[in-house]
Amino acid sequence: MKILTNTPELLVLDHKPWLISLAMMAGMLIFLGVGITAITQGEWVFGLMFGGIGGSVWGICFLVFTKRVQIIFDTHAGQIVKRTRSFFGYAQDVYPLSPLCGAELEETRRDGSSMYRPVLVMTGQPNLPVVSYYTNGSGPRRTTEAVNRWLETRSTPMQLDSDSSKP
Repeated sequence: MKILTNTPELLVLDHKPWLISLAMMAGMLIFLGVGITAITQGEWVFGLMFGGIGGSVWGICFLVFTKRVQIIFDTHAGQIVKRTRSFFGYAQDVYPLSPLCGAELEETRRDGSSMYRPVLVMTGQPNLPVVSYYTNGSGPRRTTEAVNRWLETRSTPMQLDSDSSKP
């Protein structure tokens, strides 16, 4: 997730899945291109099946898996706002900020490798997943570090130097 705003009063994290979106669009265009080429060469059945089915599958995957997530930690409002936007609509969930203790990585293991996702640790409530999927990249770690750093700066008051003789 990318940090859009980071002040003691407000932390805004944003995730736009550009890479997976572009990969799915490329897959769809490849299938459509091969299908159209086959149709222009007289292979109607193969072209329609290959381009239609393959392009449709990639297109449906694109629509389902392309989801933007934005998390807003707002001290003035005392809330955490989780916004998700996809081709199927927009959702916004609001949680109280006061139970937030920090963020940690939730791990799942598959075929001998570990995958992670960032979760918000809430006092007296279940952990709140930031995103619904697990990944083995560095994104989940960076997200948890950003949230924990923001919480530390919020809880540590600024130290003012009251000795005016020091420059």
